[in-house]
Amino acid sequence: MKKMMKILLKFKFTVFFILLISSCSSNDDSPEKQEPSEAISLEKTKLTDFPLAEVAYLNITIEHPVVENNEEVEEGEIVIFLPHTVSSRTFSLKSTNLNTNNFDVFPSVGTQQLFSETETVKYTITSKSNLEKSVHYNVKIVIAAAPQEEKLAIVDFELLANDNSSYTNIDFVKEAKQQTVDSLLFCLFPASIDFSDLSPAIKYNGSIIEYQVNDEGYKEYVVSTGERINFKYPNVVDFKISNKDNTKSVVYRIIVDIDRPIVLDKEEITTINIKKGSTYNGTNLATWTNKGNYPITTMSQNEYTNVVTPAAGINNIFALTLSKNSGGDI
Repeated sequence: MKKMMKILLKFKFTVFFILLISSCSSNDDSPEKQEPSEAISLEKTKLTDFPLAEVAYLNITIEHPVVENNEEVEEGEIVIFLPHTVSSRTFSLKSTNLNTNNFDVFPSVGTQQLFSETETVKYTITSKSNLEKSVHYNVKIVIAAAPQEEKLAIVDFELLANDNSSYTNIDFVKEAKQQTVDSLLFCLFPASIDFSDLSPAIKYNGSIIEYQVNDEGYKEYVVSTGERINFKYPNVVDFKISNKDNTKSVVYRIIVDIDRPIVLDKEEITTINIKKGSTYNGTNLATWTNKGNYPITTMSQNEYTNVVTPAAGINNIFALTLSKNSGGDI
């Protein structure tokens, strides 16, 4: 009986030992065995984009890390260009193209970081199967400068008369006090011309140039064609210069006339004899004609004044002043 028990115990021990060996052998031959860490290539860590959760970028440049023999030898760099309207410098990575089963990124997606245009934020991409395998991207942002406000101005304005030869002399008057426009342009011809048929030659700062006659509504002025415009009184001609999005503009009113519109009907005037050193005032000694574009009303030739004291051997010099009847010289 005792002999049989010894044999049975021996048999049980042998079976357990065999099962243990069989179990170990089965684990080693399992088809789910993990691949060695060297099988995960760092070439698969390249970021194809770096979107920010807080703002859309204008542009981005990406230089990938340099990897040799599955080891990083040079870190990568990412530069993100943001619009000038951005005021904050705290941003987070929105998403990546990485296989999250194989790689981790730190700082992680959604974690806000303080970015700088001079210093970079380092992002590390690490293999989950081998923490010693990693690459790096140094990320910085560049915020675009605020666009300079567009300058709006007429810098040169000439009028070609109908004889195709006579140009004007120009005088700019800013901040017109007695007009409903921003500035006046006085265009003066040397002699009387046909004011109804003039062609402007314009240089200006701005994106859009338009004109209107007598509040009829602005329309585009094609500078290259030199459209002819009727400036004859009582027409009122305004030019408007606007910025690109047509949110700001300046308006110029064009005043066209001749340099000397008032012409005396007689070239010579005879005055009474006066003593040396004295002055003489007189009225109604001469008549005059307005050859300009604008009428001059309620005005009379009311005074002639000797402005230079007569001297021996020198002709007397007199000045003629035309005054508005309501007061104030012209």
